[in-house]
This record gives sequence, C-alpha cells and structure tokens, in this order.
Amino acid sequence: MRTVRLSHTDLVVSRLCMGTAQYGLTIPQKQVDAQLDLFLEHGGNFVDTAHVYSNWETGERNRSEKAIGRWLKRRRRSDLILCTKGGHFDFDAPDVSRVTPEQLTMDLAESLDCLQTDYIDLYMLHRDNPSLPVSEIMDCLDGFVRSGHVRYLACSNWTAARTAEANQYANAHGKTPFVVNELLWSMAQPNREALPRDYVVMDEEMMQLGLHTELNFMCFTSLAKGYFTRRFAGRPLSDEQRRTYDNLANEQRFLLMQKLETAAQVTQESLRYFERQPVTAIPVTAFSSLEQLTECVGAFE
Repeated sequence: MRTVRLSHTDLVVSRLCMGTAQYGLTIPQKQVDAQLDLFLEHGGNFVDTAHVYSNWETGERNRSEKAIGRWLKRRRRSDLILCTKGGHFDFDAPDVSRVTPEQLTMDLAESLDCLQTDYIDLYMLHRDNPSLPVSEIMDCLDGFVRSGHVRYLACSNWTAARTAEANQYANAHGKTPFVVNELLWSMAQPNREALPRDYVVMDEEMMQLGLHTELNFMCFTSLAKGYFTRRFAGRPLSDEQRRTYDNLANEQRFLLMQKLETAAQVTQESLRYFERQPVTAIPVTAFSSLEQLTECVGAFE
C-alpha cells in the first residue's frame, strides 16, 4: 500500500487507516486478529481507535482498545502507527465535557493499559471544550508528550478557529501542537442539518488552515456509509443515508461515477478522492469482512 509522511512528524502512515469502532462488539476477537493481520500484510500500518469505543453499549467498557491490545501483545509494536482518542463525553451526560486535565490524564492512563503499550503514536482529543482556554488543554497534552507516553498530538471535531488558536499558543510557548484534525469528510457532501451538532466537517476555512499550516487530516465516515456504492449497486439506502446525503451536489457526483464498471471501483474511487486533495488527508474506514478490507486496500496498491 502507498504511504505518506504526516507533516511535522516522522510518522510514515498507510494511505488508508483502519477504523475499529465495532471491535469487541459486532467484530469478535478472532475477526479482529484476522483483519489486523491482513491489513499489515497489505502494507497497512495506521490504526484508529478511541477509549470510548463500545461504551454506548452496556457491559464491558473500552472493548475496541482491549481487543487491539490483545492482538498487539503478540506483534511487534513498531509495526503499527496507533491513534487513540480521549476526552469523549459520557453517554449518560452528553452535555458535560470531559476535556479537562484530570479526565484526560485518566483516559490516557486507561488507554495505555487497555492497549497494552507504553506509548501512543498519535493521541487525539475526541471533542473540544470551548469553555476551557486552549492554554490549559495544550499544557496538559504537552505533559503527555514530555512524559514519553505520547509521540504526537491531534484533535477531532475541533473547529478551524480553535485548532488555529491552540497551535498558535503551542508554537508561541514551546509546547507540542496538533498535527492532525480528524473530521467528517467524504466525496459525498453532507447535509449539515442532518449531522450531530458537535461534528466538524471539512469546509473552506479548514482547508485554508491545512494549506497554510500543513495540518494533516484524518477523515471519518470517509465512504459516506456506502452512499455512492450502494446506489451504484442498486441497493436500497437507509433513511439516515438519504437524509444525510441526498442533494444536488451528490447527484452530480454520482452521475460521474456511471462510467465505472463495478461497485468495487466506486468504493476505490471514493477512497482515492482523498489522495488527490491539496492537503494530506487519510480516510478512516472500518470493514465488516476481509473481502471488503481487501477491496478498499486495493485503492492504494
């Protein structure tokens, strides 16, 4: 698989990042192991998880990180560029931010334990806390880097303005800046009113920030939940897919895909879209089967 070096880092990552939100839930350990092994065989090395993954269900907590940790314990740690996230709100208190130094310190310690590793390559804040000055947040995160438990910092669902403010503070005070923002981005243009209110999407302001500062991007829901692929294959769309992606812009983009021959080519074209961007953009994609994984990896081979 083709790779790219993330700007402002020495991280050389695969052009496709493995999404793992369902690890330990709909994807059991045996399938987790098979997916990650096959991903590495194809040259993949970039894996995205979060401390909160699985916590929307009852029962065991942090199942994704634990499943990856069990797999990682039997492999060479250096083979993987591992991203995990902290600071997500509790699902029983969604309006209470957990982006505080105390909560983040606890989340990082628990993530290291679940993942059975002593360092995270890319540690990401899952959400922002606009009520907290960026100085308090960046000072805390810089401590994680100085401790050796984190190599680089990232954010997710931070606006362009807050990301710029945080990095300006970090650069002015000798602290570690964010090198990645993970946001919702796909070839399909979303209807903003259909998205959760705390999601940040790629827009012109964010693109300009990326161009001017070489900020890298990771892109969740990078295949728009199969919107174009399902339409090409004649499969029915869910109400959520129609509500989120039915619009004139996507009709025009879908017409351009009619020249393709198979649904697999539509999927691969949707992923290669990111490689053509003027900023470094890495799609994050989860897989329900090994066949789907092989199909998506093929976009970058």
